[in-house]
Amino acid sequence: MDSRSDVVVLGAGPAGLAAALRAVRSGASVTLVEAGDQVGGLCRTMRSEGCRYDLGGHIPFLRSDDRVRWAEDLLGTDLIWVDRPVARVEDGRIRPGRYIDQQPQRVDDAVMPDGTAAGELGATVGAAFRDRVVRPYMEKVDGWTLEVIAADRAVKLRDEQRAPDGFWFPPGGIGTLMDAMEQTIRDAGGDVRLGTPMTSLRHAGGRVTGVEVGGGNPGFIEAGSVISAVTPGLVVRAADPAAPEGLLPDITMRAVALVYLVADRDPVGEEAWIQVSDPRVPFSRIAEFVNWDPGMVPAGRTVLCAEVYGSGAHDDPWWSLDDQGLARAVAGAMADPLGWVDDPSAFRMLGVVRLPRAYPLVEAWRVKEAMQAPLWLSSLDGLELARGGTVVTAIEAGESAADRAGGAVMAGAA
Repeated sequence: MDSRSDVVVLGAGPAGLAAALRAVRSGASVTLVEAGDQVGGLCRTMRSEGCRYDLGGHIPFLRSDDRVRWAEDLLGTDLIWVDRPVARVEDGRIRPGRYIDQQPQRVDDAVMPDGTAAGELGATVGAAFRDRVVRPYMEKVDGWTLEVIAADRAVKLRDEQRAPDGFWFPPGGIGTLMDAMEQTIRDAGGDVRLGTPMTSLRHAGGRVTGVEVGGGNPGFIEAGSVISAVTPGLVVRAADPAAPEGLLPDITMRAVALVYLVADRDPVGEEAWIQVSDPRVPFSRIAEFVNWDPGMVPAGRTVLCAEVYGSGAHDDPWWSLDDQGLARAVAGAMADPLGWVDDPSAFRMLGVVRLPRAYPLVEAWRVKEAMQAPLWLSSLDGLELARGGTVVTAIEAGESAADRAGGAVMAGAA
């Protein structure tokens, strides 16, 4: 069935939801299309055995009073203040603060920035402190040396994901905020189409004309503006006529296995998030959801989510384990070498979610090459990109894209 909207939004993650919400509140007719069967992207809350737990740990990083009120208005309830920063394991002890937040008392060996994470971090904390404190954790997560990792990766981790005093969190899990955004869009007259993949992006004369969609209600949606909140490569591949050759270089994708453990016992500790750089431990960070929101887990029970990063290849030492084996390895590490629990057998597997293409890795010297796809997409009139790393930066990117799209629609109408 063919239709028309002032704004079509591709993808119902936090950026797409925010874009659709901003556009529909401005009075535009909006169609939000999502290939999956629910909104939120990776920002989802799951349920099992009477417990609620997020798909990984998602700190919203809501930094301003206005943004907190915005979320509370959507939810119709107060946010929860988690009064602990992300913690880390150092010298065998759990200490407050992330590895990347630590600062030496003095820096005598600063290096010049060179476009790499090594240069970026060495310029601020010095080479020795960088190598002793930050390097083991970042290289465990990404699987590359700091000399290969692009500086932008370190900047985003350091600056966008800071929560030195604690953080605001939506009661019931990050998915409650995504669901509230979806419902508000629908209540305002927006058309939210789940199970509706984009099959082609139509453009002519350097301008986007609309999108072809499949799923249960296939057809063409003519659009005044299109906002893309999905991977640029997906949109480039769907371009009709075809995009120029060479826009999509091979990019390394990092895999992550989310290992959920449940136990009928008190919480393991008091921390919401703990980073672990020890290479003997399968996971790089672990969340205990009762410390985010006590209401997510019944009394006398605790649920943990361990994030195990890897290559996703058959020879990856952790990824190659079956789900039960990976869960046992995670539980065992909490006993030895970490010493957090006495009896790892008290923990049973609640589930394992494997994401073989969790996020892209781009070598420092290939950043410009990797930007070819988004640059070409940005050159098309009527197409706006909404890209952000954290929940709040994605929301802000979606809102900015909606503002630009709204201005374009009004200019076209005039």
